[in-house]
Amino acid sequence: MKFIFCDECKDIVHMYPKEIKECVCGKYCGKYLDDFITIVVNGKPLIVGIDNNSFKTAIDRAEYTRCNYENYVVYYFTGWVPSKPGEIIFVDNKEDVINFSNDFDTGIKNKYEWKEKKDEKNDILC
Repeated sequence: MKFIFCDECKDIVHMYPKEIKECVCGKYCGKYLDDFITIVVNGKPLIVGIDNNSFKTAIDRAEYTRCNYENYVVYYFTGWVPSKPGEIIFVDNKEDVINFSNDFDTGIKNKYEWKEKKDEKNDILC
């Protein structure tokens, strides 16, 4: 799952499939594409990604131990700040988010497509 963090209003917004969500102040908005992996957002908000499976496992383990406080355990899950490369498309404004289509026939994909940068070891930098 992915979240937008707004540096202005400090709101954290959970992205939902097929819905445009925006922060309280309206500076940033975003939506999932039909692959339910890629999000398109306006501007350059901080994106937080959480691995769904590891988060669910942590919740399940916490539920199991909730009633046994003398054996309190902290459970961890995997997350990314910024979210994993290739899963985010940044566009200029809210209208571009609204009009961004999954078939990319508007030409907007080429304008905003993620460009991987690699170092000499072929590691992805961004």
